[in-house]
Amino acid sequence: MNIIFLVNNTKISPNANGGASVYFSHLELLAKLGYKVHVLLVDFSDKPNGEISSKVNSEYIQEIKGFYSEINHFQVAQIHPKGIVNRIKTAISAPEKFEYFFVNSQNENLLKEYISKHKINLVWAEWRWTAILAQYSNLTVPIVYAHHDWEFKLRKLKSSLSLLEKFHLKQKKRVELDLVKNVAACISASFTETEEIKAYGNPKALYIPLTYQEVTITPNDSETPSIVHLGGMGTTANRIGLERFLEVCWDDLKQKIPTIELKVIGNLKYASDSLKKRLKDPQINCVGFVEDLQPELKAYDIHIIPWEYNTGTRTRIPLVFNYAQVLVCTKAAASCYPEVIHDENSILSDDLNQMKTQLLDLYKNQEKLIFIGDNARKTFQNHFTVDQQVEKLKEFVESVVGYEL
Repeated sequence: MNIIFLVNNTKISPNANGGASVYFSHLELLAKLGYKVHVLLVDFSDKPNGEISSKVNSEYIQEIKGFYSEINHFQVAQIHPKGIVNRIKTAISAPEKFEYFFVNSQNENLLKEYISKHKINLVWAEWRWTAILAQYSNLTVPIVYAHHDWEFKLRKLKSSLSLLEKFHLKQKKRVELDLVKNVAACISASFTETEEIKAYGNPKALYIPLTYQEVTITPNDSETPSIVHLGGMGTTANRIGLERFLEVCWDDLKQKIPTIELKVIGNLKYASDSLKKRLKDPQINCVGFVEDLQPELKAYDIHIIPWEYNTGTRTRIPLVFNYAQVLVCTKAAASCYPEVIHDENSILSDDLNQMKTQLLDLYKNQEKLIFIGDNARKTFQNHFTVDQQVEKLKEFVESVVGYEL
């Protein structure tokens, strides 16, 4: 079977960032099934003419060799509308064209030509924009939308929105809900958002948790655990979650455990000024982006996820389990994974104040650290590998195309 894998023009890697790890996981699963995968790296930069070419950034694809049969760069055309009257009409009748200038006949024709030439049976669209591009191109093959998050939910978390921003958010919500209802099927790495997709009108939705290749556990000879936070500050959940943890928990933890240390792994480029100031604490070690996590993620260290909302997918959780670290996470953030169970393979918190108390209780409890870390590793092996998920995906894809493969 021939599949187009539509994905943003960015690095596909299990370690670059959360989105990239989802791309990698899904692409590896499709490759494992033996499908002929045609990767189109979709470039949404503002250009008037579209083109599909072999001009691929080699840095983006270093880690996916063997996962595809063909790979190309898809520069979309962004066609800006003219005339205020037409703009108003479009806002009412076609919000997808009003909000997304890449929804146009030029890109539609490029996709249709590629599908015809390569005898494509299925389009797999990663993240929102590629799915919008595919769905509103009137294609004759089924589209699977690999759903990552709800934009309208994330934007509502912004402290204040202008009237114009609220209007655009409402329009985008119209598009998002229309999209999930009308694609042939949806895949999500979040169980809760899979159920939401079904509730919004598409029963053809499958939960496939994020998968990683199993690693060799890094031994930990320290007498006390480190506290670890992993993730670049370009991700809202990482940036806001870490700052909230430092506001609510850190001073009290230092007062009660004077030797406590926090290791922050990830690019700080998009950290707020207030967060950067807090990170200058001598008991916080900011190591930046790390290509090889093996030396940094040691078994039985405590790994915090202090994000306080149920949005998107916490891609770090399977990674934490893989390394036999001890996850301490808010219940809201962990709700995307039904495999995460309090006091069995993780410690889950109602809020950050409870997280603080749990960290104090856990810090010197070596027996519990080992118990939770070992169970986390077993959970990873039972749920978060390609071999554990590939057959489920095969059956789902066959149900979408309507025949056995």
